[in-house]
Amino acid sequence: MKVDRRRFLTALGVGAGSLYLPSLLGRGARSAAQPPAPPKRLAFFITPHGMVPPTWQMRDPASLARDHEIDLRSLAESDFSRIFQSLHPLRNKLLILDNLTMATSIAESRRVRNGIGHDGNEHHLGQAHLLTSTWSVQRSGSTAIGGGRSLDQEIAAAVAVPGRIASRVYGANHQHPYNFNAANEPASRESNPSTAFRDIMGLLPSGPSAPTAPTRADRLRAARGSVLDFAAGEFERVSPRLSGVDRDKLQRHQQLVRDLEISFGGGAVGGGISCDPSVTLSGDSVSQFAQLTALAFSCDITRVVSFVAPHLTNADFGAPGHLNMHQDIAHNSTEDAGGYSSEMAGHMTNYYRAYAAQFARFCQTLDSVPEGDGTLLDNTAVVWCTELSTGTHWRDRMPRVIAGGAGGYFRPGRYVYYAPTNLTPFSWGPAQRVGPAESHLHVSLMHAMGLTERDSFGLAEIEDNAGATISLRGPLPRLT
Repeated sequence: MKVDRRRFLTALGVGAGSLYLPSLLGRGARSAAQPPAPPKRLAFFITPHGMVPPTWQMRDPASLARDHEIDLRSLAESDFSRIFQSLHPLRNKLLILDNLTMATSIAESRRVRNGIGHDGNEHHLGQAHLLTSTWSVQRSGSTAIGGGRSLDQEIAAAVAVPGRIASRVYGANHQHPYNFNAANEPASRESNPSTAFRDIMGLLPSGPSAPTAPTRADRLRAARGSVLDFAAGEFERVSPRLSGVDRDKLQRHQQLVRDLEISFGGGAVGGGISCDPSVTLSGDSVSQFAQLTALAFSCDITRVVSFVAPHLTNADFGAPGHLNMHQDIAHNSTEDAGGYSSEMAGHMTNYYRAYAAQFARFCQTLDSVPEGDGTLLDNTAVVWCTELSTGTHWRDRMPRVIAGGAGGYFRPGRYVYYAPTNLTPFSWGPAQRVGPAESHLHVSLMHAMGLTERDSFGLAEIEDNAGATISLRGPLPRLT
């Protein structure tokens, strides 16, 4: 079996700057060389509907008129809100943001009310604006959809490494896409972890050869077998030259790839997932996509990933099977709902406790990979976001969670509350003051990934309910 060593080690991260093994350098080079800074990565973890404010908020009730923050590092697990309790082990690496506003989406509701477009459904507008922050495409005879390139694609285009993958979108479909290459042009999304694995390892056919996938897979299987079968020999040859620290790093990386192969039903039989498009997967897709993301990031195959979490069944969060998640539970989960029920609020809380546990697992997978002076998570920003703030369609009082520090850009370990500052862009009733626009967070994420020349994303300004201008320029304060 002959495999190009340089290409293989690059694919696994050994030849990439992200998996730096200084003990492989000569003594003189070791003393002179400084490890390159690991690249920064960005991941979006997207869940549907919205949370129950009293069971996720950790704000100081006596200080709602002013900005304030809470040191998460000093809190016991019992001090965390019910929804966020499973995030407690990650508290040193979290920024929990309270009271943001999806201002551009709310502003579009006003436009629809005034006859510009026809689709004012808050779910649709929230999905269209979540990562684009611009006016949707109001499609005649259909629903609204994203009206511009989404933030993940914008950043990916700027930070992509030549010859590597710019970005990937994984996971489920929540009715409408969140990720867009351009207006009304959704980015490709892969829901099958097996296909996603073959994709990031460069084993998928493309172009005119696409219809011949089985034949190509057969050739690859015969030529390469399991990725780890070959890697084992490489590790044996390299291992004697490594320091203890570098050997441990390489072994952890080896185990990550081996775990992927095992979880996909790979291994010795059939040559492993990397060469077998017909393998049947089993297990939790969230865990598989978390490992795929860790693999793609640690190998520097891509630096931007979006993961759209799968819909939960009622059994996943302990609700009776006869209840409809949308109509029965979500729509009756906040006290302003006409059919409010504490029982439905409890189910909605458990719904998001289940998603919080998934988010924690996703982040802990990245945190398990050593890198530089910390972990892969330390060099990544994983942003948990929803298209609504509540199941009753609020788009202000938004929660956002950032795990990781993006290579030291963010200052984690804090719960950050933003006081109401702007008049809402639109309200069916009396206009209220709301927190800062989420557009500022988008600018912060661009800055974190090195796009420091950018001062806006999507719309640069909108009008509030009284016709005054709300600027959407500049980063969100108090994150760094």
